[in-house]
Amino acid sequence: MGMQRAFALSAGLSLALQLALSGCTGKAVRQAPTEWQAASRRWEQSPDKERGCINGSLPDGTSGEKGAIQPVQHVEAAQHEELPPPAAERQQPELDLMKTIQLAFISNPDLQSARERIRIADGLLASARAEFYPKLGFNETFNETNTPANAFMFLLNQARFSFNRNFNHPGFIDNFLTQGALNQNLYAGGLRRARQQAAEAQRNADAHALATVQNELVFHVAEAYYRLLQAQKLVEVRQDAVEQVRRHLQSVQVRFRANTAVKSDVLSVEVRLAEVQGELITAQNQLELAWAVLENVIGARLPRVKLPHEVPPAPWSDRCEAVESAVAEALQQRPEVAEMNSKRRAAEANIEAARAGKRPTVDLMGTYNVWTPNFVQGTNNLFAGLAVSLNLFDGGRTRSAIQTAQARVAELAARQQRLLLDIELDVRRAYLQLANAQAQLQVANQAIAQAEESLRETEVRYRAQTTTLTRLIDAQVALVSVRVRRATAQADVEIARANLERAVGRVTRLFNKESPSCGIPSVLQHPTSAPST
Repeated sequence: MGMQRAFALSAGLSLALQLALSGCTGKAVRQAPTEWQAASRRWEQSPDKERGCINGSLPDGTSGEKGAIQPVQHVEAAQHEELPPPAAERQQPELDLMKTIQLAFISNPDLQSARERIRIADGLLASARAEFYPKLGFNETFNETNTPANAFMFLLNQARFSFNRNFNHPGFIDNFLTQGALNQNLYAGGLRRARQQAAEAQRNADAHALATVQNELVFHVAEAYYRLLQAQKLVEVRQDAVEQVRRHLQSVQVRFRANTAVKSDVLSVEVRLAEVQGELITAQNQLELAWAVLENVIGARLPRVKLPHEVPPAPWSDRCEAVESAVAEALQQRPEVAEMNSKRRAAEANIEAARAGKRPTVDLMGTYNVWTPNFVQGTNNLFAGLAVSLNLFDGGRTRSAIQTAQARVAELAARQQRLLLDIELDVRRAYLQLANAQAQLQVANQAIAQAEESLRETEVRYRAQTTTLTRLIDAQVALVSVRVRRATAQADVEIARANLERAVGRVTRLFNKESPSCGIPSVLQHPTSAPST
């Protein structure tokens, strides 16, 4: 005890001597207490600090007398203490869910594929509408022949026919034919109208399919986002566990050197340290994998920006009505339902298109011809005609086409019934998952306070040598386990909320309000109808 007191007195005198010698020179005090270091840093960061070494306020808030030795401005931090982050790092933007979803709306290949399918449907619809309009054509043909029949026709059309010519040996005759042609279908038995209706319905179906992809994409981005935050939280938990075990190891080593602990205690903590270090490595790898999953869902690389420290709630977090109301809303609002309705209308229109094979068709045709051997001499004529055709027998092709189209409608009706059942189950499952996640989070929040208190009491008892090292390690393991459960539960709650919004079909409408370019109202407008025949 005497030697310890002498050592403490010597250390105190050494510290005082260092303070006296350093004065205002700005030298670092390497053995300053931790509390003094923190107070000095707060003083350095305060906007109204005084740079002088005399007549200034001390970093701990006390005032010094004139001429008194003041603490140095820069105190070297202990190795285990982290310095405050630089200003650039503190101002670094955090990864935001809404911006991440907007990036996915731009980069996701599945969404781009759905947009291209709408463009394909637009082309098919334009082609169906074009059948209502006439076809105009222009032809320019040059012929040279000495065949008697062709030579006779060319001369006759050019108004140069003469009986003085020997048509058995007419010689070579040149002919330029300039022709304009018109073709117009007047009646097709309802085929053109049916095809247009089918194309319109299919385009609407593809538009609703785009909304379905958007609905699913928002959920998958939210899921990957919150799994990323969960992975970050697990890394923090594992890092804290490693630091706790290291402190326990230091404590056990001190007790072992003081002959108050046995070697097996030190080995037990070292084994535990190796375990938590391995768990930390796994958590860090899981964090990298979570980044990769989020990038895969988005369809683009993401910079490794700072993540939110706490799990931020999504904008739809306050929406949770009764399950029956959610089911009823989903059956009306889910884009899959509207897509299936549009497909059924397209299939019904295809039935009418197949029935048109039993009806007559009426076509108008006409040509205007200019015949000349040299673009100087010649003549012109006009041809017009009306053609009516009726299919009397086709071997059952029309009947089989009608039966196929009707079967397609029946098949879509059965698929729609299955879809409604699946949507109802999807909503109920999502509703129960949200309720379960909220209950798990509540339990985890209650358990973590108990686990922290248990660990504190166990540490005090271990220092007082009234409990075993095994109990201390068990308490630390229990705290880590509860913190992991809470981090998982926090992410599960937000993911469950997003899943319920997806199941009801509200997510896309939420983003339609904020970003009209991401919505679908423009592609769901009914196109202008062409005249029916």
